[in-house]
This record gives sequence, structure tokens and C-alpha cells, in this order.
Amino acid sequence: MDNIFEEEHAQQSSFDPFELVRRCWRRRWLFVVPFILCLSMAWVAIKVMTPIYYSSGQIRVIFDAPSSRLLNDQMPRYSRSRDLDREAMITINTIVTAPKFLAAVVREHGLHRDAVGLQAKAPGNSELLPSVAEQDAIRKAAKRLSNWIRVQTDGAHVFSVGVRNTDPELSYALARTVLDRFLEEERNSRLARRSSTRDFMEEQRKNAIERVAGAEVELTGFQRSMLTATMLGNPINYQNLTRAEEAQVALRQRFDAEDAAEMAVLEGEARRILNSLPRLNTFTRDQEIVPVVRDILDLEFEDLTGSSTRGGISADTQNQLGRFRIRLNTLVESRIVLQYPRLGVMDRNRVTRYVYFLIYRDIQRQVIDRLARNINEFRDFTARQPEQSARLNMLQDELRQARELLDSIEREITQQTMNLEASESQIGYRIEVRRDPELPTFPIEPNKVKLGFMGFVLSLGMGAGLVVLSILLDRSFTSVPEIEKTLGLKVIGTLPVIRDEHFERKRRLQILRWITIVVVILGVAAVGLFVVYPKLS
Repeated sequence: MDNIFEEEHAQQSSFDPFELVRRCWRRRWLFVVPFILCLSMAWVAIKVMTPIYYSSGQIRVIFDAPSSRLLNDQMPRYSRSRDLDREAMITINTIVTAPKFLAAVVREHGLHRDAVGLQAKAPGNSELLPSVAEQDAIRKAAKRLSNWIRVQTDGAHVFSVGVRNTDPELSYALARTVLDRFLEEERNSRLARRSSTRDFMEEQRKNAIERVAGAEVELTGFQRSMLTATMLGNPINYQNLTRAEEAQVALRQRFDAEDAAEMAVLEGEARRILNSLPRLNTFTRDQEIVPVVRDILDLEFEDLTGSSTRGGISADTQNQLGRFRIRLNTLVESRIVLQYPRLGVMDRNRVTRYVYFLIYRDIQRQVIDRLARNINEFRDFTARQPEQSARLNMLQDELRQARELLDSIEREITQQTMNLEASESQIGYRIEVRRDPELPTFPIEPNKVKLGFMGFVLSLGMGAGLVVLSILLDRSFTSVPEIEKTLGLKVIGTLPVIRDEHFERKRRLQILRWITIVVVILGVAAVGLFVVYPKLS
């Protein structure tokens, strides 16, 4: 192929912007007409569209996350703020879109009266309306009201609840009613849920108390009728036997090793201060010390056997044991002051420590002896009477389970009571009103700026699209170089266009086709501006 021809062909195939401008100018009416018509429709939509007013109040949901186990927040706890807002939004929408909620607002404002006839507005005629027709009217009005209500997020834990309507006064009145009823419904539902849970737990507590009482009666009756006298009141059973034996061994080792060494040190200090050591029975026979020693003995034994209802010493029992120890030390110190008035403060403290530890070692010795005696009695009983032992274990297990259930219910009742009190005092999770609804003075729809911009963009896109579409669909030749480039033939001459009947018919058909396309597109734009946009608004 000739190189000169290739260069000429390449030069002709380059992009020519002036040619594109000329083609667009020849089709300028495809741009101008839709552009003007679409802008006109946007202007008409702004003028004829019914104004919509919006009145809203703003609320803030406050989440106080208490660390106490007795103040469990009924709202699910999340680690991210947006999860809390999502849960709060669900709660708000659930309440304001409930059929009963909407029906109550409809009845309060009489939104259903126009639907059932003018006679309903007359006094005394409401009873004449059929109940079915009235309920149907309320249901339809509630559905319309649900479309008017808007719940939006205005920030972190901040929400707006409002109502859109063509009447500004009605919009304001409905917004106030919806907000007030929402706050009332939310609080009532929260309190009702917690109070009903507490009432249910109270009923369960009564049943648990009866179950514990029945288990105690059955266990006591079995012990009195079938067991020996030595097993009456024995806290050792098959559940705490292993623990009791381990506690006995540990207590005995500490008694003989660590406590004995400490006792020797305290005794040596007391001997350097006093010529003769105080006798133990002098203190253990004291009328005020005896009950304190007995209480400490019982509590220490309870701690080792796990005979409390929760399988171990409770916090109250441990606090009580601490108070008894302080009381014993105070009584011993007062007796030392009376017996040895000439001792100094430091020497008196050393003698008091010696006597207190001496008394406490005697308590530990009694605990060890009682524990060993009860363990031996239980093992002897199980060896001699295996059937009665199994029955006893079963009854003790039932009593333990009943007491654990009762303790669990009482803790749950305490928790629900605290939750209810927290709800009444607005602690933990509460809603406060940041802004009350106001009477709207300007409509929010139609939005002239938004609608005008939308019409301009739609007009521009429609006109430019039609021009580009006509260029792409045009298969005719517009110049001699285009013919030579496409067909690969040399043009030796041209003829003017002959405007005969065939040419005019084809031209009219082409114009009709483009008019149809423009009308269809404008129809779609009209539907969007006059139908879809108002509904979305």
C-alpha cells in the first residue's frame, strides 16, 4: 500500500471538535425544547405543589451505665455509640408506630371524623355511627398518621420526633401529642415490664418458701423417726464430707505448726512482762465472754462445713464473725486492765494479744474436735445403715436445692426492686426533652432550591442525552471524506438533495420519531416531578 495514502488516511481519522460542534448545532432543537419544557415543569411543580409543614421536638437518650449488679440496665449494652443509637431508634419507632399508639392520637384529634361522615361532628351523633365503620376509619387515619410521623437521628444519642402535614397548626398539635404520648408510653412500658417481673418473682418466692419448709419438715421427720440421736443436727453429709475432711486436716496442721509457733512467741513475751501467766478458765467462764466465744465457735464451724445455704460462708456471716472477734478482743483487753492496772500500754497490748490468741486456740481446738466427731458419726452411720444414709443424702440434697433456689429468687427480687426504683428516679436509662415542638411558619416542601436544581440537572441531562443519542443513531454520511474513509472509494462527483415526496415522507417520519421520544422522556420527568417527588416528600 502507498505510504502517502496511509498518512492521508490517518490524518483524516483524527478527532475534529469543530465537526462535533457542528453536528450538535444542527440538532440544537433536541436540546433546547426538552430543556425549556423540563425547567417549565419544575417551575409549575413548585407553584402547584401543596405546601407541607413540619413540626418536631428533640429528645436526648441518656445512658448512665451503673457498675452495680443490682442496677442492671434493661437496655442492651454495647461497646459502640452507634449501636446504642440504633437500639434507641428501634425503641422509638416501635412505640410511635404501634397501632394502639396511633389510634389513641387519632381519637384525641378526631382525625377519623371526616372519613365516617359529617354527622359525626355533631354532638351526640358519635353513638349513632356503626362501630365497624368507626374502627375502619380509625385504622385508615392511623395508617395516614404513620406516614406523617418522622423519627430522625440528630447526633449522638439525640433524636427528633416530628409530624409533617399540610396544615401547620395540625402538624404542631400532632407533634406535641406524639412526643408527650411517646414519653408516657416509654416510661409506662419500662415500669410495667419491671414491676410485672418483680410480681412474678414474688409469686415464685412464695412457692420456694413452701418448698423449703416442706423439705425441712420431711428431713426433720426422717431424722427423728429413722436415725440415731447422734445424727440429729449433724451438718456433715455426702456433699460437704470431702471439704470437711480437707478443712480438718488443714486446720489441724496449722494448729500444730504455725499457730503453735506464734503461741510460743506470744507466751514468751507475756512471761517477760508477768510473773505468772493468766489462766484460760478465768476468761472462758466470764459471763460476757462466754456467749461471744460460743458465737465465734458456731460461725467458724459453719465456715468449715459449708452449712450455710450457699455452700460457704456468706459476706454477712463473715462480717458478723469480724464483729465478734473485735468484741472478744475488747472484752479481753478490759479484763486485763482490771487485773493488771499497773501495766503500760505496750505491755498491756502484748498480754491482751497472748490471752486473745489463747482463747482463739481453744476455739479452734473445739472446732477441730467437733468436726472430727461429726465426720466419724456420719461415716459410722453410712457404714451401718446404707439405705437410710442414701435417703438422708437425697433429702439433704433436696433441701439444699430448695434453699439455693430461694436465695436466687430473693436476689432477683432485690435486683428488680432496685431496677424499678432506678426507673422511677430516672437513673440508668432516661429520656429528656431538649426542644419542644414549635408552630412552623414556613413550609419545608416544596423545596424550591432542591426542586429547581433537580429540574435543571434533569433538563440538562435530558437535552444532552437526546443530542448524543441522535448523533449515535445517525448512519448517514455528512461529508465526502467520511464516504471515502468508510467505503474506501474515490468520490468523483456529488448531487444536490432532491426533496421529492419520498424524501419528505422519510423526514416527517424521522421528526415524528424524535417527537415521540421527547414526549415519552418528558412524561417520565413529569411523573417524577408531580407524582414521585410529592410522595417522597
